[in-house]
Amino acid sequence: MKYFISLDMEGVAGLASWSETSQEQRELMTGETCAAIEGIRSVDEQAAVVIADSHSRGQNLLLGRLPQDVEVVRGYPRPLYMVEGADESCDAALFVGYHAPIGTRNGSMDHTYSSSAIYEVLANGHVVGETELNMVLLSRLGIPLIFASGDDQYCAFSQRFFPHASFVTTKWATGRYSQRTLMPETSMALIREGAATATRHLLLRGRSTLVEEQQQGVVQQEILTTSPSTWTVRFLTTSACDVASWIPGSHRSGGRELSYTSEEPIELYRFLMSCTVAGRYDKDL
Repeated sequence: MKYFISLDMEGVAGLASWSETSQEQRELMTGETCAAIEGIRSVDEQAAVVIADSHSRGQNLLLGRLPQDVEVVRGYPRPLYMVEGADESCDAALFVGYHAPIGTRNGSMDHTYSSSAIYEVLANGHVVGETELNMVLLSRLGIPLIFASGDDQYCAFSQRFFPHASFVTTKWATGRYSQRTLMPETSMALIREGAATATRHLLLRGRSTLVEEQQQGVVQQEILTTSPSTWTVRFLTTSACDVASWIPGSHRSGGRELSYTSEEPIELYRFLMSCTVAGRYDKDL
């Protein structure tokens, strides 16, 4: 079996803000990634693993600490960013260190792809976060989400959309940059156990069954399977929307609101990535 791990930073235990030292971020992110791999392989010894290093510029993992038979997607920019490296050969997805969508009260470093540009993202009218957006593409590839870890508000938000996945809470935010956190070893133990449980469930139920279960429910169908699908980005500034509106095929419905409709999840994802780049340009003006 082949497992795809997408790694972020904001939901990792012990990290309270983006001002943490780079080395501390890398140590803790690598530790939780290794714990997820250990959990998978405690059940599926021959598991193949591909990891998308998906925080900031994608250069966070300490490669020497990882099992040397895994593959890692690194660097930025890349077209599919957080899900780069996933394809039909992957049997399941695990999201490590994830966080709540922008605007979530007491969400650890809450944002949706770009804290400097994006106010809100909607998929077919539903406010969503990075997990839901990523899974639109992965679901089309027939990949189920089996495990995720992050802060309590993230788990509460995304578990509503993916009730059949295993979620591990690593910390409880008391503000955007404050939290009550598990210690790293405790968090890694829970991630290891959660990934093992999720892997057992995958092997018992089968990939196709979990994909079907993942799409059950009206909201799940509206977000994951509706085609064509419309993604709407609400920007922080009108100038960011000015630049993003140059994206071919996009539709501007307000001063800060831009939408894109397509039957192809990859096109939707590239639209979103282009919106984040437009926001970066706006920041430099």
